[in-house]
Amino acid sequence: AAAYDRLAERGSGGNSSRLDTSLADKADELSRRGVEVFDDAQAMFAAMKGRCDAVYIATGIGTHAPLTIAAAESGYHVHLEKPPAATVQEIDEMLDALRRAERMCLVGFQAVHALEVRWLSEQIASERLGRVRTISCVAGWPRAASYYSRNHWAGKLKADGTWVLDGPATNALMHYINLMLLWAGAAEGELAEPQSVRAELYAAGPVESHDTACIEIRTRGGSTAYFLASHCTQDAFGPDIRIEGERGQAQWRAGAGAVVSCDDGTTSRRDCDPHMHKRMVVNFVRAVQVGDPAVLRYDLATSRKVILALDGAHESSRKIHRIGAGHVRRLDDGTDEARTVVAGLDELLRRSADEKCLPSDLPDAPAWTVSTDTFDLSGYGRFPARFSATGANGAKDG
Repeated sequence: AAAYDRLAERGSGGNSSRLDTSLADKADELSRRGVEVFDDAQAMFAAMKGRCDAVYIATGIGTHAPLTIAAAESGYHVHLEKPPAATVQEIDEMLDALRRAERMCLVGFQAVHALEVRWLSEQIASERLGRVRTISCVAGWPRAASYYSRNHWAGKLKADGTWVLDGPATNALMHYINLMLLWAGAAEGELAEPQSVRAELYAAGPVESHDTACIEIRTRGGSTAYFLASHCTQDAFGPDIRIEGERGQAQWRAGAGAVVSCDDGTTSRRDCDPHMHKRMVVNFVRAVQVGDPAVLRYDLATSRKVILALDGAHESSRKIHRIGAGHVRRLDDGTDEARTVVAGLDELLRRSADEKCLPSDLPDAPAWTVSTDTFDLSGYGRFPARFSATGANGAKDG
């Protein structure tokens, strides 16, 4: 089903007419193939009652909470695309609705279903590496103008009056923050509980939200995770996750798999699993078939820890800090492939990951970096507490 009329009305900046045509054409094509097409989700839920058990929601970030709540109240289990929502209060509202309706919700972090990811979790849970001390993730994922013009909420803090907080940490590369918390957890399949966050969120390109994220997450179990990633690097690299334990280390690279190296000289590895998406869908279908939410490898309640850390990152940063024009350059300007590159950023992210620190901690930190305070997540339950949405456009150039 496609709610194409409503989406087209919202538009996509200068591409609203193109979006309208594309969605209308797709809806017509689906109708010709015998697919029922609706322009109202509630009408679809009513029409499908008794004919299906679950819905798959892969819509804009700001619509996830209301659609999930509506689906649960209509009696459906939910397979929800990531990010599940932008704020912890939305997650809590969704969880309340699911509990009342006795429905289950899987969140689409497909990597947790990969065999090498699960194998690495087993290695850590068996204490082969000893206690996990630090985990770091570094990634450069350059994104062009076409990435930000694909919808009306890309790169925005809010859309249609709702928080979306769209950026590399909160959307495209959120999978890897999730994996770091998974591998920092005390038990297999259990995410570590974030205790505090220190973060530097930056914008270099023509975006409202961050396009560069540098985040330190301290967990209640004692492990510390470092996430260093950007859409404004010169080259594409990573994500590369490194785990340092008391008795060894491990590395996971997207597309390459996992390697565990212990201090006793033993090394073992597992290749990347190409079927993680299929395993995710099978896991959800199986849980629905047997009616047991415990079958799910990753549910909405689990995702709250990731959203908690990311909301805390915004609170720590206080605003999106603008990287001054003197530190950036535009490639292919005026085209759909136009993109922003921050001078020296590729090496800066790698060095920060190696040193287990944020960019502003480095002795030769660039002038545009901003030192931030640690934000304690104890008792935190509503975003925002101190984050200012005017930061990206109002921050002083570094």
